[in-house]
Amino acid sequence: MENRNLNRREMLRQAGICATGLNLVSITSIATAAENENKTAGLFDKIYGCIAGAYLGSAFGVPVEGWDYRKIAFKYNMLQEFLPRRVIKGTLLTAGSTEDGIEREKYMYLAIIEKKDRITADDLVGTWLKVMNSDEKLEGMKQMTEQFDRDLMQMARAGTTPARRLGEKGYLHLNAPIRCFHPIALINACDEEGAIKDMQDILRVYQPAQSNGYEWGKAYMAAVAHAMRADATIDSVIETALKYSSADMKKEIQAGLDIAAKFNDPINQRKELYAEFMKIYNKDTDKAAGAYPQSRANECCTVALSFFKAVKGNVKDGILLATNNGRDSDCNTAATAGLCGAFTGTKTIPPEWIKMVDEATKQNPYTNSTLTIKETAEGMLAALQNKVKKTEAYSSLIKV
Repeated sequence: MENRNLNRREMLRQAGICATGLNLVSITSIATAAENENKTAGLFDKIYGCIAGAYLGSAFGVPVEGWDYRKIAFKYNMLQEFLPRRVIKGTLLTAGSTEDGIEREKYMYLAIIEKKDRITADDLVGTWLKVMNSDEKLEGMKQMTEQFDRDLMQMARAGTTPARRLGEKGYLHLNAPIRCFHPIALINACDEEGAIKDMQDILRVYQPAQSNGYEWGKAYMAAVAHAMRADATIDSVIETALKYSSADMKKEIQAGLDIAAKFNDPINQRKELYAEFMKIYNKDTDKAAGAYPQSRANECCTVALSFFKAVKGNVKDGILLATNNGRDSDCNTAATAGLCGAFTGTKTIPPEWIKMVDEATKQNPYTNSTLTIKETAEGMLAALQNKVKKTEAYSSLIKV
């Protein structure tokens, strides 16, 4: 296993992680006293919750990816457990295994943990090359990634295309900055502008400049970074997303919020909820859908924000609601649960769910990192603290 991905002990040693009884008190420069629904979640727990939410949402939703509500309901009534799934050549991955979106997140986490700071497009691609350093590993990517991921990796390995130009021929309007840029929001916790700036740089690895992913990514990145604040509320998270949205985006997000607000019990009223959302998102009538008709940035962002508010930031409920709503169920669920986790931490996540995903990761010979969710969170907190120390040191130099 250690020959296929970065060794966890080495990554944690590089990050300087020792005893990790780390919490909000140790990084008061970026968070204030808690209040309301959010008062029990310290900074480390929010980091842990966001990572766990995205990983678990991905693993829960991927076995029914592309299904609509009706197909899921017919087979499972309501899907309430992790399922195994088959990938290329019939390979069976155990229940709790994640997918391509989390592979992209893992590269970002590894880059941030190693650098102990914010990363650039060049840093991310550099980590790709460190991890995927053989033809054998590139072949193994087929089990966990999309073809465009492998094409980008090949271009990066060739060394003829700068990192910020890799995405020039990529797919337009995909949901990448919503479903798999959580690491960028976390290293910019409580700093909405920083999260947006870094997202816009790193997204150039994946998408051309004319993609609307940049605009929808702004709204989602700002929401996650804001949710990390100790004084964040459900309404302030939504208001922050709207603050960074255009007039057309605000209209679409508000339409989703209005739909979700109609249902007092959205999980058990998911049939009606699905029907309402299909008036906005329907792959059969969306002429601009392109190669990934259910994986558009606008739908993923709107669904994540609407479901976040509908379940009041409850991670488990967000996973159940988004997965059973169908369509791009892994992406929409990762986005919903990642935002929920950034807000409420781990208190609404069943511990056995985290354990199952960690065990599946250990058993997966194709993933680019076998760090557990908690180890990843520890590395991210260490990186965030180091970033803050550097900022404070710089500030001390220019005090009048």
